[in-house]
Amino acid sequence: MVPRWLSLGIVALAAGACRDKGANPIDASSDDIRVDGPSPLTIDIAVTGCASYDPATATCRGSAPLTLSFAPVGSPELTQFRWDFGDGTPTTSERAPTHTFAHADSYEVTLKGRSDEVGSISPPRPVEVIVGRLPLGSACDVDDQCDSGLACLCTPGSGCSAAFGHGICSRSCAAGACGANAVCATVPIGPPSDAGAPTPFCTASCAVNQAACAPGLVCQTLFTPPGAGTPGWTRGCLPLGAAVDLGGPCRDANDALTDGACTTGFCANIGALGVCSATCDDTHPCPAQAACTVLADGRRLCLLTCAGDTDCGRDPLLACVAARTPDGRAGVTACTPRSCTADDVCLPSGRCGPDGFCIRK
Repeated sequence: MVPRWLSLGIVALAAGACRDKGANPIDASSDDIRVDGPSPLTIDIAVTGCASYDPATATCRGSAPLTLSFAPVGSPELTQFRWDFGDGTPTTSERAPTHTFAHADSYEVTLKGRSDEVGSISPPRPVEVIVGRLPLGSACDVDDQCDSGLACLCTPGSGCSAAFGHGICSRSCAAGACGANAVCATVPIGPPSDAGAPTPFCTASCAVNQAACAPGLVCQTLFTPPGAGTPGWTRGCLPLGAAVDLGGPCRDANDALTDGACTTGFCANIGALGVCSATCDDTHPCPAQAACTVLADGRRLCLLTCAGDTDCGRDPLLACVAARTPDGRAGVTACTPRSCTADDVCLPSGRCGPDGFCIRK
């Protein structure tokens, strides 16, 4: 047997001879022989934006519409890239693209990286993107984003207000309940029924927790009509900006009062901007955050309760004052027309009316 020190000496001499002949240099000072040369190309796909990611199978999951960011990870020699997202959209040569998968389905994202000097390479496996359907009460753009049995209610072109920039995964609830954590309610901006009244539909409930709405939705005051559940006022989730909640302004760009802009279905002619409200009496109570207020002209309206003028929608003709209620309760404050004795109190938006309250010019 050749001693280890003699073997190493032989290897070192052989390595030196190779080096002298122009071969790849080696390090003879170590027991390991290291050959310097170009490393093999490597590339893989990094992805962010997944609701969950399984690295073992390179599977990314999320709900529609799912926006993901991709980036190549690997050899710096690679300077050219081609991404294919597997959804029929054109390929892209961006180095680190962002892409939105609008529809629920399974997609295979592939990448090819190239170096003019070395060649091209693809990752050992593509990334599988699984886009799931949305549950009831989620913001949506098209029907096939929603779970089975649901449709994307109120998207542009469907008969809804143009303010409804996004829809909501829902179904009609005229003849049945909506299930747990959901409410049945009407919103006048939706497509009307055959009888001309708004069709009640299901949406997520936020009556207990106002933060329960999904991203893109906001908790607002809605009404459940008789025959569609327990009638009365409730709180449900609607797309942000789709409708004006109780107490908000409701005059349109032409200064016309717009009932259809309000979740309550009624735009009251008070203040400079109009107020989303509802009429009230002994059999028609107001929502919890409003007080039935008797105005100077005898009208009874549900007006938003308040702690200060800033709660009154910044309408210059409204003020947070003690409300006159039908039952004479004390200590109730609401956003009501500002009292006045002369026009200068109401300028520039209004004038002092005959009842001693500011009215719109």
